[in-house]
Amino acid sequence: MMSVGFAGTLNGASRVAFEQTLLDDVWGKLQGGQVERGMNQLMPGLRTTRLASEPREWARLVQVCLNHPLCGLLYQDPFTHRAFHKPRGYAGDAVLMDYIYSREEGWPQPTGTSDLGCKIFEYLTATPACEGVRSRRAFVADLLDRLIDEVHRPHILSIAAGHLREASLSAAVRRKKIGRYVALDADAESLKEVGRCYGRFGVEISHNSIRQLLTQKTDLGLFDVVYSTGLFDYLQQTTAQRLVGVMFQMLRPGGRLIVANFLPGIPDLGYMESYMDWKLVYRSRLDMVDMSANIPQAQIRDIRIFTEENQNIIFLQVTRQ
Repeated sequence: MMSVGFAGTLNGASRVAFEQTLLDDVWGKLQGGQVERGMNQLMPGLRTTRLASEPREWARLVQVCLNHPLCGLLYQDPFTHRAFHKPRGYAGDAVLMDYIYSREEGWPQPTGTSDLGCKIFEYLTATPACEGVRSRRAFVADLLDRLIDEVHRPHILSIAAGHLREASLSAAVRRKKIGRYVALDADAESLKEVGRCYGRFGVEISHNSIRQLLTQKTDLGLFDVVYSTGLFDYLQQTTAQRLVGVMFQMLRPGGRLIVANFLPGIPDLGYMESYMDWKLVYRSRLDMVDMSANIPQAQIRDIRIFTEENQNIIFLQVTRQ
């Protein structure tokens, strides 16, 4: 069997042959019920190939993946299936995030899933990227709980809030210690779920797009914290800089903005881009700092860059004077 480590030395047709060998081998393992062994081979194999390939070559290899019989097995997993088919128009929708959170919430898997699909689902929702998403959620919840010791009844804005699941982890939210908590999203279905779950705790919903924020056609007031955890993974740098500047101008004195983004080269990279058609904009530490370029230096108290414990997601925090 060809080792996945050889991918970086292969070119053109040889790499396609490599990929075919990898897929055949994993298909056999999944067919035989060896899901963990198969996925443990597939995930690093795809990542190595992705990092060693030029964009045009990688696009060809993705088509090899999608035309292989392995694809039919992997799409029995509702996580992979939903990301690829994008029922709400984009891969990382709020329902998909709930699939990730389901491991710690004890929520049941989607109905109608085959035994093989269940096993793949269990494997994929435990990957480093998904662990990072859960850690990101916990970080925001902890931030809210600490904030009430610093600011009396603080005002919070979540941009591209999704289902706002961090609210369910926050004692400050559940005890109604937050002055205002606004969940902004362009997806009306997501906001309905926010209202259903967290409206009783005083959470407000705002149905607005990022374009409306960037053109400053929406006046939501000023906040002690303005954050966005998943949006910037989809924004090019120029747009990200503009939005960070707008977020900063929505802060009260002493307030902070927080932005999260996936780091380059994550272990899930190849699988996400091939079978899930889930393409993100990955950012380094320097990229994160560069997002604050439009903020006047004199208005900044400090800038912090840090990662969550799994080293998959990086945070930018900018505090206003």
